[in-house]
Amino acid sequence: MGGKNKQRTKGNVRPSSSGRAAELLARESGSVPGFVGFGISTSNDPGYVPAVHGAEEIDNLVDADFRLVLRKLSKRDTVTKLKAVQEFGAMCQERESDVVRGVLPYWPRIYCKISVDHDRRVREAAQQAFEQLILKVKRNLAPYLKGLMGHWLVAQCDTYSPAASAAAVAFQAAFPLSKQPEALSFCKEEVLNVLQDNLLKETADTLSDPQSVPEEEREAKYMRLLTSSLLALKRLLTVLPQSDCEALAKRLANIIAQGKFWKYSKHKSPQVRGALFELVAALCELTPQLLQAEAARVCSAVLLGIDDSDPVVLPPLWEAVLHVISSIQDCWSHVNVRKGVLPKLWALLAEGGRGLATVLHPNMLPFLSKLPAEVTEPKLHFCTTFFSSITQGLASERALASPSECAAIVYATMECLRFVLLQSVAEGAEQRLLPLIDKALGTPALQRGPLFPQISEMLVSWEKRVTGDEAAAFQRLLTDFWEGLGSLCARRVDCEETEPAALEGIASLLEVMYDPDNPARKQAKGKKAVKICFAEQEGKGEEDGPSAGRPVTEPADGFGKRKPPPPSGHLLELVCQLAELSVVYVCERDSEKHLRFLALLLRAFPRPQVFGVLLGPGHGKVEPDTQLGALAQNPAVRFLLQRVALWLRQDDGKDTDLLVDMVFSALRCCGSNTEQTLVLNRIAMDLKWGVLLQIVQKVRWQFPVEWCRTCFCIDWSFFIIA
Repeated sequence: MGGKNKQRTKGNVRPSSSGRAAELLARESGSVPGFVGFGISTSNDPGYVPAVHGAEEIDNLVDADFRLVLRKLSKRDTVTKLKAVQEFGAMCQERESDVVRGVLPYWPRIYCKISVDHDRRVREAAQQAFEQLILKVKRNLAPYLKGLMGHWLVAQCDTYSPAASAAAVAFQAAFPLSKQPEALSFCKEEVLNVLQDNLLKETADTLSDPQSVPEEEREAKYMRLLTSSLLALKRLLTVLPQSDCEALAKRLANIIAQGKFWKYSKHKSPQVRGALFELVAALCELTPQLLQAEAARVCSAVLLGIDDSDPVVLPPLWEAVLHVISSIQDCWSHVNVRKGVLPKLWALLAEGGRGLATVLHPNMLPFLSKLPAEVTEPKLHFCTTFFSSITQGLASERALASPSECAAIVYATMECLRFVLLQSVAEGAEQRLLPLIDKALGTPALQRGPLFPQISEMLVSWEKRVTGDEAAAFQRLLTDFWEGLGSLCARRVDCEETEPAALEGIASLLEVMYDPDNPARKQAKGKKAVKICFAEQEGKGEEDGPSAGRPVTEPADGFGKRKPPPPSGHLLELVCQLAELSVVYVCERDSEKHLRFLALLLRAFPRPQVFGVLLGPGHGKVEPDTQLGALAQNPAVRFLLQRVALWLRQDDGKDTDLLVDMVFSALRCCGSNTEQTLVLNRIAMDLKWGVLLQIVQKVRWQFPVEWCRTCFCIDWSFFIIA
């Protein structure tokens, strides 16, 4: 049937026209024998179609099952493509290598299509299938690398992480890490062609058919391709040897000279903006001479966008900022720094980094260190504006809501302050630190962070410099600081309406200044509380002795407290001043918050000088005490007997827990356990049972019951200690 219409030749040989056409196309254009390439459908997508009529027998060189799968891959339906690419990967894994190699001539065009598919599942599956193809064909992939490498590199920078990871795994399967630069170098021209087309020629409408693909899908695909291409260009420059980068310099210069390229710094997609800044940072590092030629565009794109606070953009943006101000010598001459850059930075800092302080603020110190004198002049005004902005941001709602954000701002502030002081110990430098302290005293969230330890460390560094070449300047700085801190604290303590949190903050600050190495504080930060070791055994066979495995810790006083070094003169003077103010409010106005503040001060500073100012001028004479003897002259014992014991016996609503704390603060000023026992027995005679029980329980936390029994001449049958 139909035989009459069949074309025949002498000897029934194949007509020469179709065969010669196929051979000619394969030889001259590099197309696959049997295919012109991939036909263009109405959606502008390449399709799997025979090149010419009469080439079916060449098409038959491809396994029938593979032919069917390849045709399915040209379909528009996502589910069909996904199943087809998964089936393709499974077939590559199962079939013999000779069969799989037959697909290689057709794979580049198919891969270039599905690797940028709108559906992320298809893209991921395409990379997984590619890996299976590589594992099967191995070195036979080499002739087709130039047609694959550009899209393959873009796929490794896919915005969908599983797809990018799968592409990287496939790349690793094809090339060991040491061979990857060589592979990219072999295809560098072709890769750059693809990236240049993606960045400068392609549009949303050229990538997808406007008549069949919704606008939202077209835009999403285009933005994803832009992002991946920018990151792929960065990856190419990073991996290629320096000689290859220099060989591509002319073409790279052509790319960055285009206005369209720099418009991506203002693109509506944060992914595109972030990718551009990543590329700019890489260009600054690897090919700074190229960017120097485009300095005006580079500086405008990067420095004028310094306030971009999108979480995707800010990290690469600041990486680019630091690279630009380091590598482009005249960068500040291309922008108006006082109108276009610094006001944006002040606003960003004043808002606490807009929720990105952990990323933004660590860049402040390197940023300041790179600013030339013409930018920071007048220096006093610049520093004042900078530190006032960063301090304002520390009290922002976002910063206070996040301990990590708050800590990042504190560390950055103190680092920058140290840097500024090292540049020149200017008068009024402490005025940049005192507002920070004042802000913290009114904000409980700041008191729990690293601010107070950082302030203490800074004071220690100032004190060390008092003996150096700048001794006079730092001595003046310390004097001014303590005067300012004294006024600041006294203003809050000597006020009936002051907030309890502010008083607790003052006590906490002074305690940190006194004992910055407090183990309890370090333990709160995740550090070891104390350094411990196990006592050496004096001889063999003593492992089970009473001291075996017993930790050896730092020396402590009678109640388990560490003995920190004596406080400095400035600090002790301030503590005495504040304690004297607070006791007036306790005695004359019955202020509960001042009582708590006084208890905190005495717990941190159990010093005879502090107890001495609490006694006041009317308590100079001491009546003889036969039970205590000379111990009654101790200011701490006198305050305990004349004030604290009296308050404990009164039933006026005072917080007995605070008074019990004062008892133990006073006992820490005694010289031995024997003296502590005498004092405890002396005050126990007139105390109520409930108060006495509180004292016993507090001792019980530190020492066994046997020791407690030696301290009190009382009948223990009245006590039940859990």
